[in-house]
Amino acid sequence: MKLEIFDVEHGQCTVVTGDTGAHMLIDAGHNGSTGWRPSKHLDALGVSHLDRLIVTNYDEDHVSDLHNVLQTASVGILLRNSSVKSSSLLQLKSAHGAGFGIKALAPMLDQYIHPVTTYPDFGGLEIKSFWNNYPSDFIDENNLSVLAILKWPELSFAYTGDLEVAGWKKLLEREEVRQALAEVNVFMASHHGRANGYCEEVFTLTGMKPQVVVISDSGIDYETQKSGPWYRSHATGAFINGEQRRVLTTRRDGNITFDFVKGVGANVTTSKRGPRLF
Repeated sequence: MKLEIFDVEHGQCTVVTGDTGAHMLIDAGHNGSTGWRPSKHLDALGVSHLDRLIVTNYDEDHVSDLHNVLQTASVGILLRNSSVKSSSLLQLKSAHGAGFGIKALAPMLDQYIHPVTTYPDFGGLEIKSFWNNYPSDFIDENNLSVLAILKWPELSFAYTGDLEVAGWKKLLEREEVRQALAEVNVFMASHHGRANGYCEEVFTLTGMKPQVVVISDSGIDYETQKSGPWYRSHATGAFINGEQRRVLTTRRDGNITFDFVKGVGANVTTSKRGPRLF
């Protein structure tokens, strides 16, 4: 089983490939500098069907290549914040306009409404997902992000979209959210590591001590991106490529791949470094 976090600059894109041949895409951002796109990657792999698609945030940088992905592959299960309907999404984006990715996503929100009865096999994967409701809780895209906890027997990952402090605090009112976060090994920092996505209570109220925090971002352009020390203080760390690491970033490490070792953990490979058992 393999989980690959790709360098898509200021966005997010992860591809999960099960030993059974099942495929999952978590967000569909692309890299405008290198030309890397999930649609091209999936096509090169010969993937014509995605068993799961998870959209963690309703901003274009999380779905910027979705329109091309849908030309390449069909989608079995769509996980998103289901309190937002198609018309509501387009209304949310009306101030700045909807990009190609959001326009491709919008009709899917009203199509994928039937209960899921059969789930694909991703090697014992359990998914727990949480979100704040629109419009009763929030009316902004960031705080409507999906918190998706992907738990395998070997590792547990938290995908957090672009949640900001207010959204985090609302979710943390729920005991089930706190319990799900407590077991996380790999924490994807919300809002690409921006300061407004860092919520100390995520760690102090849950007891979560991830081994590493992963930040999907481009070069540092703003002071608000310099949250690495905050996240580093909560992580226990792992030896990766001969050094103790607590925070990994796509801008420094490039693509980050977790190759699962059954019953043990995962070998971590970064495209700008070599492999190391995690």
